[in-house]
Amino acid sequence: MKRRKEQTAFCLMALVSILLGLAFYTFVYLPQRAELREKESAASELRREIEQVAAFQRSHPKPKVEAEAIFARETLLETMLPRRMDAGGFLAETERRAKEAGLDLRGVSPETPVLSDGFARQRVTLSVRGDYFALLDFIFALEQQGRFVKIDALSGDVNDAGVFSGTLALWIYAREL
Repeated sequence: MKRRKEQTAFCLMALVSILLGLAFYTFVYLPQRAELREKESAASELRREIEQVAAFQRSHPKPKVEAEAIFARETLLETMLPRRMDAGGFLAETERRAKEAGLDLRGVSPETPVLSDGFARQRVTLSVRGDYFALLDFIFALEQQGRFVKIDALSGDVNDAGVFSGTLALWIYAREL
């Protein structure tokens, strides 16, 4: 009989343990797993949002710096390719640069500006006289002027003293006539 009592007690304890384990699994473990899945999902969404913000910051480092860079590019564009042709201003600057370079500017022959491919362009032929270094210095000064200038042709002769006499044909551009 003692053995039967022990078996009954053991079965009763095993049943209580199983019921407690089942209650723990149902009322504690399953809700914790669901809450953990929700938190993992929220953390994953937060990581995705943080990465999107970081990507935006990488592509737009600083709005003020970016605005300054845009302004600098627009200023450079305005200098290199002005809105209007302003051939008179260009020719005055060219004459000044020729004098500084030591080049004798003997004549200037601007042609009529034309519109082509959405831009205005004007051919200017300069009659020049000077040595190699003065001519080179003048061409360099034209490039440093800031305006886009395309040298089209250079022709002439060099005399026995090494002085070049000839013509320099170039194009200047603008966005409008």
